[in-house]
Amino acid sequence: MRRDIPRILGITVVAACAATAVAACGTTHAPPGPAAPAAPGSSPPSPRPAATPRQRAEADAAAILASFVAPPGARRLAAAPALDGGVLKTASDFAVSTALVDDTSWWLAPGQPQALLTWEKARLPRQFAAGDATFGQTMSDTFSLPPVSGVLNTRDLVVEVVSAGGGRTAIRVDAQVTWQPPRSPAERVPSAARVVTISQLPSLLPHGRRPLPSVTITDAAVTKRIAALVDQLPVSTLGIMSCPAMVGGGIELTFRARAGAPVLAVVNSQGGCDTVLFTIAGRQQPALMGSGSLILDVLKTAGLHWHVIG
Repeated sequence: MRRDIPRILGITVVAACAATAVAACGTTHAPPGPAAPAAPGSSPPSPRPAATPRQRAEADAAAILASFVAPPGARRLAAAPALDGGVLKTASDFAVSTALVDDTSWWLAPGQPQALLTWEKARLPRQFAAGDATFGQTMSDTFSLPPVSGVLNTRDLVVEVVSAGGGRTAIRVDAQVTWQPPRSPAERVPSAARVVTISQLPSLLPHGRRPLPSVTITDAAVTKRIAALVDQLPVSTLGIMSCPAMVGGGIELTFRARAGAPVLAVVNSQGGCDTVLFTIAGRQQPALMGSGSLILDVLKTAGLHWHVIG
């Protein structure tokens, strides 16, 4: 299943939750020089097996970049062409992720921008599915391959074009792959947890309901199942973002070894952008992804029929 990663688009902003985004990206650029175009409709090159998710992402990005079919008469450039406003120097469409590989090439080709985008769409390997498109000073199309569950969250080819004058079009090609960082075994609800308190967080809505009283579960088996729901969540890769406030409430889980004992871990679903805040013994852990599903699963496991908007 594809794990949704917000994208920032150059003209039309299509992002589930980002008003402003700063992505810490691992960026690599393809070396200049001739590249053999792929045969129309052929499969993307198969990358070599890699030992880590990041290495797999780097290999996939190189393979995806090689899938770009250079138009007739196209010439590969060593760097972004010198155009007014510095267009094409940076990608106008990119995934918001701290685990991003962006492999880039630039081209100059005869023809008009829209015609070249249409030409490319018809010749990419059939495994690519058409995605986002932008229009403005520059135009771009995004083509995607299916994710690799638990390893690669998104695999996109972004083709951006702009008129270079004289009947020519400048092209920027980005192979963008986001990977899923592994979660450290230390970033788990402590095994000593036998009791969990489930609290409904207050709503920030003007006429929101008052939170229901907290419920403490002392059944160790149920507590373990709730802890397992937290432990299966992936690490968030959204990085530093500005997200809408979680105005509708949520839940907080407080784990202890026994009732009244010191707090072992706290899980808070109000991280924003579907993230979950997690502390162990008071120390902040990497944010997790999946607050909406966590709320539903926890309430179901605990047998609670609360109306909680995540």
